[in-house]
Amino acid sequence: MKNVTVKPFGERAVLVEWKPSIDEKTLAKVLQTKQHISNTFSEEILEIVSTYSALAIYLNYGSNVTQFIDSLKKSLKNTSKKESVTRRKVYIPVCYNLEFAPDLEEIAQQKQLTTTQVIEIHTSPVYKVYFLGFLPGFPYLGGLDARLHTPRKKTPRERVASGSVAIGGSQTGVYSTSSPGGWQIIGKTPIPFFSVGKPSPALLKAGDLIKFTSVSKEEFIAIEHQISKDNYQIKKEEVRFA
Repeated sequence: MKNVTVKPFGERAVLVEWKPSIDEKTLAKVLQTKQHISNTFSEEILEIVSTYSALAIYLNYGSNVTQFIDSLKKSLKNTSKKESVTRRKVYIPVCYNLEFAPDLEEIAQQKQLTTTQVIEIHTSPVYKVYFLGFLPGFPYLGGLDARLHTPRKKTPRERVASGSVAIGGSQTGVYSTSSPGGWQIIGKTPIPFFSVGKPSPALLKAGDLIKFTSVSKEEFIAIEHQISKDNYQIKKEEVRFA
């Protein structure tokens, strides 16, 4: 595989790196390589964590990093097959009511837009989940319209509510748990992005797609009630990398 480096990453981990980039092509390479490694070396691997342009491979106790790197390099060099990676398009309802969006009016003023225009711009793209980080289940999303790029707050809030939809620089994301945070909050979703009691606690994974849909406060409350009764179905579609 071209333009990729493989090197030790501590005593029991290996780092696979591509040229730093945030784009669909690199994301596809990262996730297809992750799938290949998972399929080929499943017995040796404890966990694989992906970022924008890298994979951290954590090995089981007793595995030899040097030997694993040699085997991995040979495997990557000798394979020309693109792994089939399934990802989902997930529709996320968001309420942009000012009660949930303390920074929406300020962003609109800065960008010389109406709040309605900000909402329309924010809900137009299909966002890509590049990786999860910062908080458990927090998705770093690519695809934010340049018209909404806004620096983080100079003084972070001591507490941002779980479900808050926010903008930080050129990215948008969703606070998966309540925490301090400096991103600009423009809405809130009733959908839990991280649930400790579930077999797969994080709602999303790297490679997934998100489409935000605007809902009223009444719809937000109704969805929240359905979720509390465990009878709300999140709309999802399966798609594949080309």
